[in-house]
Amino acid sequence: MKRLGVLILSIIFTVFICNAKKGTTLRIWDGDVPMCVYLPEKYFTNIINYPVLYLLSGTGDSDLAWFEEGNLASIVDELTTQGAIREMIIVMPQITADINSDFVENFDNTISFIEKNFRVFKNKKNRAIAGLSIGGFYAMHISHYFPQKFNFIGLFSAIYTTKKKEIFKTSEKLLFGISENTHIAYKNTEKEHKKQFRYPPELYYIAIGKNDFLYKQNVLFRKYLDKHKYQYTYYESNGGHNWKNWQEYITLFLPLLFRN
Repeated sequence: MKRLGVLILSIIFTVFICNAKKGTTLRIWDGDVPMCVYLPEKYFTNIINYPVLYLLSGTGDSDLAWFEEGNLASIVDELTTQGAIREMIIVMPQITADINSDFVENFDNTISFIEKNFRVFKNKKNRAIAGLSIGGFYAMHISHYFPQKFNFIGLFSAIYTTKKKEIFKTSEKLLFGISENTHIAYKNTEKEHKKQFRYPPELYYIAIGKNDFLYKQNVLFRKYLDKHKYQYTYYESNGGHNWKNWQEYITLFLPLLFRN
């Protein structure tokens, strides 16, 4: 009945986007919010549960961006064919273009929606979150706001400050843009990082291009992590803030997930 319920959900609420060689991509709505969901090849013919990656895009992008611009289906297909990754469900919710605390605070509702309607494992070790640019901002803040939810975090060309005007500042004190008026979802970032890294995620992955306009901010963030002795994996590429780099980052990131 559970699998049938998902099939009914797909028929009623989903627009079919594309049929990848190794999986199926659906577009569904949680209320008024659209999201893309990639399902493994045998999802509709078996009864097993899967780990899940929540994958966020950037400013001005739709929930389709990782497929239309990032060529994600082909990347996942190729890695699956190579046996390089564990099969997983990938969820790409629509994000807001501006810094929005509601998106962070309510992300557990997105998790609950997915766990109610799809066969996913419901524990930290089988959840990952990653994003590019402002999607990386959200991935970082969501992962510390819910410190026991995610075992794998990926920050691709990420923004870290809540004040976009300060992205070129080089002071560590300005890294997160925290002030008296900062919303609670962001205000306790450092305290919540302590909770998050008390039982650290298996992977905290940072990737940035040498010519990315956010490079200096990423240097500051790594210095912050080093100061607190928080473990992370760092990858630096050539180039800047573009899909060529983000395709490379996701190709390197996916094989590192859910290996146990």
